[in-house]
Amino acid sequence: MRTGVLLCLALLTLMSCGDQIEFNDPSIQGNKNGNFWRAQSYAADIDFGGFLVEGRNRGETVQLVTRNDVRGTFNLGGDNANVAIFRDLNGVVYSTANAPDPSLSLYPADGQIIVEDISNTQPKTVTGTFWFNAFTEDGLRAVNFNEGVFYQVSLVGGLVAIDNGSVCLQATQQASIAAAAFNAIDTTAPNYTEICNAYKGALNAKITACGDQNGSIQAVVESLGDCIP
Repeated sequence: MRTGVLLCLALLTLMSCGDQIEFNDPSIQGNKNGNFWRAQSYAADIDFGGFLVEGRNRGETVQLVTRNDVRGTFNLGGDNANVAIFRDLNGVVYSTANAPDPSLSLYPADGQIIVEDISNTQPKTVTGTFWFNAFTEDGLRAVNFNEGVFYQVSLVGGLVAIDNGSVCLQATQQASIAAAAFNAIDTTAPNYTEICNAYKGALNAKITACGDQNGSIQAVVESLGDCIP
C-alpha cells in the first residue's frame, strides 16, 4: 500500500519543481484549482469515530473527514458521512456536503479519501490520497482539489471540523447510518416502520443542522410517506 503513496509523492514532486519534499517527510499537498498547494502545518485526529486530517497554508485550511478510522476508500458527496472541507483566506467554507446550484455546474459535489496506511508508531500516523469538488453553502462557488496526498500525518488530537460546526458533521453521519439500515430492510420486516421513522428523523435532524439548500433531503423525507409498508 505504501508503494502507491510513494509513487504519488514521486509524481507530485516532479510536478511541483521548487516545492519538492523528501519521501519521508510528513506532508499534505495537492493541486487546488490547477495550482500546487502544500500545507505548512498539518495534524490528524480521530473525531466521532473517524479520521479528521487537517492541513493549513497561509490562512487556508483543508480538512478530510472519514466515517471510520480504518484503511479503505471513503466516497464524498451526496448523503455520504465522509466530508472534504476547504476554508479560504476570507473564511468562506466549501464542502462536499453542499450541492452545487444548477446554474453553476453540471458536476456534483464528489470525491474520495483513500486511507492507505495507519502506522504502529507513537504517535500513530495516517497516509493516503484524496481528490474532491466542493461548493459553498449557496452552491454558487466551487473549489477543486486533485492529486492530493497526505503522508505520515500524526494523530495528535485536538482538531474540530469546520463544516457548519461539528453538529452538521454528526447529523450527516447519523443520516448515513440510518440510510444504510433503511436500505437493508425489506418492507415485510416487522420493524420496517421503526427503521423508516428513524431514517426520517435522521434526515430531519440533518436539515436542521446543515440546511437543505436545494430541497433534496426534504424530497427524500416526503418520499418515505407515513412509513407504512
